[in-house]
Amino acid sequence: MPSISAGRAPDSAPEWIAFGLFLAFAALIALSAFGTGHQLRREVANREAALASSEAAAEARERLSAILQAVSEATDNAVLVFGPDGSVLTANDAAHRLARLAGIDLTGEPALAGRKIYSADRRTPLFPSPQTVTALARSGEVRGRIAWLGDTDQVAVSYSARPIFRGGEPLGTVLIAHDVTDLVEAIEVRDRFLDAVNHELRTPLTVLMGETELAQTEEVSPRVAARLERVDSAAQRLFTTVEHLLSAYRTSVRALPNTTSVALTVGDVIERLSSLAREHEVTVAFTDHGVQNASVDARSLGGIIEELLRNAVLLSPRGATVAVHASRERDRPMIEITDSGVGMSDSERRRAFDRFYRTDFAREQAVPGVGLGLSIARNLADANGISIELEPGPSGGTRARLTLPPASPAAGALG
Repeated sequence: MPSISAGRAPDSAPEWIAFGLFLAFAALIALSAFGTGHQLRREVANREAALASSEAAAEARERLSAILQAVSEATDNAVLVFGPDGSVLTANDAAHRLARLAGIDLTGEPALAGRKIYSADRRTPLFPSPQTVTALARSGEVRGRIAWLGDTDQVAVSYSARPIFRGGEPLGTVLIAHDVTDLVEAIEVRDRFLDAVNHELRTPLTVLMGETELAQTEEVSPRVAARLERVDSAAQRLFTTVEHLLSAYRTSVRALPNTTSVALTVGDVIERLSSLAREHEVTVAFTDHGVQNASVDARSLGGIIEELLRNAVLLSPRGATVAVHASRERDRPMIEITDSGVGMSDSERRRAFDRFYRTDFAREQAVPGVGLGLSIARNLADANGISIELEPGPSGGTRARLTLPPASPAAGALG
């Protein structure tokens, strides 16, 4: 532009037009430079923020990894993490130590498949192929399973496993195990001992009770008959104690639910305990309000009622009456056994079902028993879906309440 270069203002229309275009072009260049600079600064800031976030995430991952590693190494349990293909991604020192006891090397791809790891029977391979390892991740959470490691000097472990997911995608499985060899072997020794006790104590007691029963059928003097009844009562009490000791340490209770007559079962128990009631001068009064049947194992129900009724008789004063009521509540059969004893405190009722627990009154009065009857009754009740509760009696003493599963409507009444 000549006018600008000459240092004078434009003096013609073309020069003014050229001057305007020049200013517009200069402004456009300046604006473009400003926008580009701002965008560059924003991009640099974003990159710096992303870098800082990435570094923070990496640092957080490192901290989390260090924490998990410290926790893994601090526990005495073996901790293993499997990948989706069944390979061992990580294992702590406890896992390596446990594996070495059975001659197992946790390195390899995959480490567990085909190794000497057996199920509870000590013979069936637990992980015969990589597929069974990955199936563990798909099967959901596993708790408290027993496995055996090795072939000769086997090691028993209790293990739990849980799948790892992220956004629905399986990432692997975490498995935690600990050595329970001593515990399992102790249980086996206990079971062998109980078998021996079962034979050595129950067999002679059975013979004694059988011979006493035969003798009672013969014509003897009243004095001899009274002695035979005392012998039979003592033998029955000892037999019951042996049964309690054996039942308290059985690993499980097998219940076979069936349509069972409540009234007949209660009546049978009252008959079995009739000599005990006479000995303690206690009357047992049974009232049946048309309960009919329940869906329970008859033998288990009889055992529960017998334990509760025995306690009620033993804890009631001479001349007292133990009331047994059978009724229905919301279509469920219910049995109530109420004694006239001294009753129980809240604390005593809470602990009544503990093994070997006896109340102060039972110890002071030398009431026969070892504190196992109610514990066994609770185990039988749990196995049969029976609710068992203790509460204060309406006029002192204790009331035991049993709520039973109802019989199927299609089941016929028992004769």
